[in-house]
This record gives sequence, C-alpha cells and structure tokens, in this order.
Amino acid sequence: MTDIIYRPYRSTDADDVKRIIDEAFYIHRYVHGSRVLDSALEIYLRERLLASTWTRVAEKDGSVVGIIMGRVDGEPRLDDRTTNRLRLWAHTARATILGLPQWKSLQGFFGFDDVAAEIAAATGKPLTDELTLFAVASTTRGHGVGKSLYQAYLDHLRDRGRTDYFLYTDSLCTFGFYERQGMSRAGAGDMGVVLDGAPEKLGVYVYTGSVS
Repeated sequence: MTDIIYRPYRSTDADDVKRIIDEAFYIHRYVHGSRVLDSALEIYLRERLLASTWTRVAEKDGSVVGIIMGRVDGEPRLDDRTTNRLRLWAHTARATILGLPQWKSLQGFFGFDDVAAEIAAATGKPLTDELTLFAVASTTRGHGVGKSLYQAYLDHLRDRGRTDYFLYTDSLCTFGFYERQGMSRAGAGDMGVVLDGAPEKLGVYVYTGSVS
C-alpha cells in the first residue's frame, strides 16, 4: 500500500487508535455501555502511552490504520505524561462508578497486566525492552502495514544496540503473527474473566524475541 504514511503518534490520533484497540483486543466484550467502553479504551491507551518511550502510526487518507508503541529500558518516557496521567485517573474513576453493575467484568479488564507480570516473573528471564502496544485495523491487514510497523520497532531497538524484547498478549489476539516473526512463547497462564456477560478462561501469554 504505497499511500501509507508512517510517523510518530500525535494526541489527535487518540480516537482512531481507540477504535483500532477495541477491534483488535475486543474491549467491548469486557464492558457494555458506550460511556464505560469509552473510559475502558481511554484507560488502555493512556496506560500504554505512559509506559512507552517510542511510537509509530500508519496513516492512510488522514486516518490512523495501525499503531505500535515500545519501551526501551533507560530511555525517557513519552511527552504529555501529565495529561495522560490525568486522563487515566479520570477515566478510571468514571469506569469504576459507571461500571459498578459489571464490576466482575471490569476486574478482569483491570487485572490483566498484573497477571501477565506474574507470568513474566515466573519465566526467570531478564525482560527489559517491551513492545507495549501493537494493533492494525482490519481494513488494512494483509497489506504489509503490520510488518512495516513491526520492522520499524526492531530497527529502533537495533539502532540503540538492543538485542532482546518481550510483549504480553492473550488468547483473543492474533498472537500467531508474533510466532511467524520468530518470537517464542516464554510463559503462559490462565485468568478468569467475564466476556459478553459470561465467565470464561482467558489465556495470558508472554512472548520474547531477539533483534537479528
């Protein structure tokens, strides 16, 4: 797709990125109601921005169609930390209040990172540089956008002399992409969640990779 522009994330990309996040990670299956869903997506996005040191988006016809974020250990986090932190706190409070009737489902949404971190710790591997967010709109999948974004992240690591990286994902996501790129599943576990109002088991995975 020759009409794709690759550039760093901008604050004005937030709405497009939230739509891609929801489509890729099925946030709407954890919560219902437009206001609670919007807050859940804001929480997801702001947490990733606060955790990251680098971003790249794919833009087509003025809209973002792909996003990748990463963290290189020891490098400064992204700008706008105060804004992102305030929005995170505000939407956490909003989701907690408005989402009380669906609290069990919200617990699974809020608890994913803690479960993933426990699984990562159990691997005994020194995990440092992290791919914090990666998602591509369904309309552009299969056209090389994801591979281009992923390669940009590897180039970023390589330019800084880094060799290893990791990520968290789950059984709802297209984790097969990472395996096709040579990443290995270093740890796995299950967590109980409520999806579409019904209890389910979600597979939580830690993948590790090397910059060749």
